[in-house]
Amino acid sequence: MTKRAPVTVGNYGYTAQDARKTVGCIADLWKEHVHESSVPDGWLAGARGFVAEMASLAGVTLPSLDNLDTAFATLDASVNTSYDSLTDVQVESILAAMWRFYPTMRLLDHEHTGTVAHMHASKGLPKKPIDSAVIGWKGVEGDVQSSRAHHGRPWQALCIWSTDAIETLRAQGHPIAPGYAGENITVDGIPAGAFRPGAQFRVGSVRGFLSSYAWPCSQNKDWFAGGDFMAMCHENGDLSRVYAMVTATGTVSVGDTFELFTDR
Repeated sequence: MTKRAPVTVGNYGYTAQDARKTVGCIADLWKEHVHESSVPDGWLAGARGFVAEMASLAGVTLPSLDNLDTAFATLDASVNTSYDSLTDVQVESILAAMWRFYPTMRLLDHEHTGTVAHMHASKGLPKKPIDSAVIGWKGVEGDVQSSRAHHGRPWQALCIWSTDAIETLRAQGHPIAPGYAGENITVDGIPAGAFRPGAQFRVGSVRGFLSSYAWPCSQNKDWFAGGDFMAMCHENGDLSRVYAMVTATGTVSVGDTFELFTDR
């Protein structure tokens, strides 16, 4: 990993590790945003423009745009191979471009309305229940990730889940409960399948968008029958937790209305 200074992009601060690992997710984020989604022509045109912009910012060869999945994979490999030679300005520009592009990857023509049923924040799992919290650019004030290897980036500020997903998993025999899997906000009244990367949300004065699925890890095996924590992976159905990036800060309390704008 390159030794570089922390990077600030607008309201968001990235450690050297945060920046490196975020740039390392270019292709993965694309795959998650188009997962089981039809991609309108407008998205495709925007995605080609994004690939061209990123190649220019990183100073790498523009990949063929005939197949976007291949283009993103090639771009990801090229940018990350040359990462150590990038300047801080280039890294900042790449990070800014990523979070201009990915939030546009949903139609956002349908609104779901639910309620904040539970909130949790603490170090370790399960997280401790709380009644309300100040939500800043880094997420819930007072929340701590035990490991920063795969957590804690600005686009992982909040972990959100639905009671629909938890109830489905419990019906399958898994002893899961709110807060066990590390989510900060558990939402009631919105179907689990609506929580998809690219969707935008508002709750009180807080605004944000869903940035990615939260990949399960083995720390969650104790609350899954047979240790099958991958039961909550998005590749196995619509039961995944999602990460969110905060675009307007404020206070959120249990009982608040939670609105989600998505194409489902």
